[in-house]
Amino acid sequence: MLSGEKIRRLRLEQELSQKDLAEKLEVSRQAIAKWETNRGIPDIENLKRIAQLFQVSIDYLVNDQEPIDNHLIKLAIDRSNYTKPKGNALLEDQIVLEKFPNAETIRELYRKRKMSNKEKIVDFLLLPGIHEVEDHWRDPSKYYLIKEKGIYYLINITQNELLTRRLTIDVSEDSFDFAENHFIKTHRKLK
Repeated sequence: MLSGEKIRRLRLEQELSQKDLAEKLEVSRQAIAKWETNRGIPDIENLKRIAQLFQVSIDYLVNDQEPIDNHLIKLAIDRSNYTKPKGNALLEDQIVLEKFPNAETIRELYRKRKMSNKEKIVDFLLLPGIHEVEDHWRDPSKYYLIKEKGIYYLINITQNELLTRRLTIDVSEDSFDFAENHFIKTHRKLK
């Protein structure tokens, strides 16, 4: 069942009034009020528009158990559509700049898998740094922190997908933990 609270929260995060959202979706303000109070539900076309406008999936909108930071948006990418950049720019930089043209900031992240205490001891005593090297061989994908309209997103660009996750945690420090990973902000800022 659709969670009207999610629509309301997404609308407020984008600093939209019910009237503003209604105009963007080409529906009445009363329709928005009904959806937000669970007295009505949008049809599938309006669900698609809402999902596209707020950069969430329809599944997220209709699943009332899923918190927003557990929601992952997958977008297929075709690397052959991009030309190899010159200098020290990366192909991933081009992709993220194209997909997020309205971003206020785009910053590259360095990812480290968080290790258990036992793994830290073994890493320190036997081969310092070996777990980190192994981890980067397993996951060589690029990570970015993007701020758009005051909302932070964690972006992961793999060989064939762009994965977007909205963050609700504090990312104001130079590093932050999310899931099993520790992210460090690099000095590379694309925007």
